[in-house]
Amino acid sequence: MDTNNSFLRRACLTSLAILLVIFSVSCSFEGNPDPAFCAKFEELPLTELTSQDPPTPVFENPGTIKVMHGFGSAKVNAGAFIDLEIQERGFIKVEQSLEIPEYANKATVFLNGWKLSYLGDDDQNVAGLGTLVGKIGLEGRKLTWNAIGILRDNDAHEGNDWTYYYTVIAWNDAALSVLVNHDDADNFCKAGTGGSDNFYFTTNWGVNRRTTTALSSFSSFLQTTDFPPRGNVAILPRGFGFGRNSDNNLLQVAYNLDHSETFVEYGKKYQKAFGDVLAPLLGPVSLANSGFVSWNTYSIFKDNELKRNYMFGEMISALGGNDVAVLQPPFSILPREELGGNACISQDDFHGVKSEDFVIENVPFEYAIPMLSGWELRYQCDDENVKEIGIWIDKWSYVKDPANPHGRLSYTLSSILRDKNDDPGHNRSHKVTILGLKPTDSVIRR
Repeated sequence: MDTNNSFLRRACLTSLAILLVIFSVSCSFEGNPDPAFCAKFEELPLTELTSQDPPTPVFENPGTIKVMHGFGSAKVNAGAFIDLEIQERGFIKVEQSLEIPEYANKATVFLNGWKLSYLGDDDQNVAGLGTLVGKIGLEGRKLTWNAIGILRDNDAHEGNDWTYYYTVIAWNDAALSVLVNHDDADNFCKAGTGGSDNFYFTTNWGVNRRTTTALSSFSSFLQTTDFPPRGNVAILPRGFGFGRNSDNNLLQVAYNLDHSETFVEYGKKYQKAFGDVLAPLLGPVSLANSGFVSWNTYSIFKDNELKRNYMFGEMISALGGNDVAVLQPPFSILPREELGGNACISQDDFHGVKSEDFVIENVPFEYAIPMLSGWELRYQCDDENVKEIGIWIDKWSYVKDPANPHGRLSYTLSSILRDKNDDPGHNRSHKVTILGLKPTDSVIRR
C-alpha cells in the first residue's frame, strides 16, 4: 500500500469525529475538506449578543465616506451544548447590522481582531479555534453580516466566551473610485463560483503540501470583472480557522495574509473553496492587470512537536479601484520550539491582557484604515493549556491636516494568551496593513 495513502487513511479514520466537530470536514486521500460543511454554517443557530453597543465612528467626510470600528461579544454556557449535535458544539454564531449614511451606496465590513476563552475555572487543550465574518449584504441603507467564533477541545463540554472586532467602511462610489467584492450575501461561504470564491478550507498535509514544519503556505486568487484592469486591489481579512484531529497543548498560533498583486501565474496550483485549482487562463501564459489578484497566506498551529497535521481556512474581501492603495510592512512568522531552563526567563513577555499604542507618521492617503493582517501569539517557554487567547485592535484614529498631503495613523493593539495560572506570560508580534483611499502622492505604490 502506498505509504502516503496509508497515512492519510489512518488520519481520516481516527480524526473524522474531531474534524466534523471543528469544521464539519471529511477526508480524502488528497486531504481536501468536504464542500457540504458550508451547509453546517447556515444551520447553526444564532446566539444573542451579550454586548452590542453601536460601533464608534472613526472619521467621516459627509457625502464621501464614513468609517466605524466596533465589536460583538457572545457566549455559550456549557449546559447549552447538551442538546446540540457534536458537530455544532463549540460554535458561536451571531448576526449584526447597522445603518449607513444616506449618501453612501457601498459598504463592507472586515475582521480587525478576536478574543476567545473557555468559561469556568479550568484551562483546556485546543483542537480548534477561529473567527470568520460572512454573509455580508447591503439592502438599502442597512449593512448586515454574520460572524462565527470557535474555541474547543475534543469533547466541547466547556462553554465559550467570544469577542470579535470589526471595521465598517461606507462610501459613495461617485466620490470614491472604489468597488467591493465580498460575494456571499446569501451564503456564509458561497462555493462553486469559480474565480470569485472568497474563501478556502484546506489542510497542511497531502501530496501538494509535504512540509516538515508547522509553517504552512497557501496561495489563492480572486477573479472579478468589476475592478478596473489597471487599478489596485486590496485584500481585506475576514477570518481564519484552525483545526486538528486531536486536542493538544498550544505553543504557538500565527497568521500572515501576505503581499497581494494583480497577477496570476500559469500552471500554478491555487487554493480556492475546497480544492487546489489552476487559474482559468485562456492560454499558456501568466497575466498581469487582467481582473485577477493573487496572494499568499502563511499559518502556524503547533505545540512542542515539530509538526502536527491541521486544517486551515481563510475568508477575505477585496476592494479595487483607482482610489485604492495599500501600504504593507514586511512581516514573517516562523515556528518556535520549546525552551527550557534559563532560556525561559524573559523580561518582555506579557501577563494578562497587554495593550500598546502605535503611531505611523507620513501616511500618503486622504483616508487610511488599519487592517490587522498578520499576528503571532506564543507562550514563552513550552506548550500549555489555554484559558484565554486573542489579539485585536481596540481603537484607532486617522488625523490629516487638509494642508498636509500626509497624515498620522494611530492604533491601540491588545493581546492575551494564558492558562489558568497566567504563568508563563506570552509573546506576540503583529502586522498592520494600511488600506489607503485616495492617495495623495503623485505615484501610487503598493
